[in-house]
Amino acid sequence: MPDHLSESTLRQLRRVGKTLNALSKVSPRMAGRLAFRLFCTPRRLPLRDQDKSFFAKSSQKKIHFEGLHLHTYEWNPQHPNGQTVLLLHGWESSSARWRRLCKALQQHGYRVLALDAPASGQSAGNTLNLLLFSRAIQAVLSEFGRPYAIVGHSLGAGAPVICTTMLGVERPEKMVLMAPFADTVRVTRDFCQFFGFSEVVENAIGTEIKRRTGQPIEAFSVVERVQLLQDITGLVIHDTDDDVAPVAEGQAIADAWNAEFLQTSGLGHRLQDNSVNEAILAFLKGTKNQ
Repeated sequence: MPDHLSESTLRQLRRVGKTLNALSKVSPRMAGRLAFRLFCTPRRLPLRDQDKSFFAKSSQKKIHFEGLHLHTYEWNPQHPNGQTVLLLHGWESSSARWRRLCKALQQHGYRVLALDAPASGQSAGNTLNLLLFSRAIQAVLSEFGRPYAIVGHSLGAGAPVICTTMLGVERPEKMVLMAPFADTVRVTRDFCQFFGFSEVVENAIGTEIKRRTGQPIEAFSVVERVQLLQDITGLVIHDTDDDVAPVAEGQAIADAWNAEFLQTSGLGHRLQDNSVNEAILAFLKGTKNQ
């Protein structure tokens, strides 16, 4: 979470925190379940007119997934180069974030696929987490086949790492991780601090994750998992002014992966800038960005 929330929002978070802290004294398990539900519930942002215009130029398809539907988009270039790029947005976002990059990719001959994650954009559902997003990617790859490259932002950067290392999908040749988080334990701890959750509640969230997945929370560490991706050529992009995921985490992921690392400044967590798009294109084409 960013550190620039309003005072009224922070007070609301603290009230929820106090309620679950009190509940944890009676039932840590129930408090953990409710806190995990909060952790996995994004706000769904409305589509803007420019988003609707962007999507109108795509071929759209709904994929059935775990009782829900996933909304996917496909843009085909005028002069195809035979390569497909899958774009994955982050938390409380949608495929609309890729408007400028998608246009640039098409101009260079790439077929572009994008997915609205569960509980995001035009996809169904109310909750989203790293493993659920990973399974959604698996469903999309099953439908459309292996892409040449995957480009993901924030949560959408962590999910393909988990998907490729835990779910056994066919791997892309290249992967770009934008503003990734390295450590799921740190993310969970930050979440608990914002709500003012007690250590009992924080531990109960970990217990709930293990109950649901069969794995401890540490198993979903991106910085550990990327060490298993040495066969994928990687680029990590991170900004020094990122207030959601520290730039040091991006550097740590790049080091563990032996990937290229591009550090930017002044762009924040979103990394919405033409220079970033140019760097991604240069990486995909195998050239050095000047």
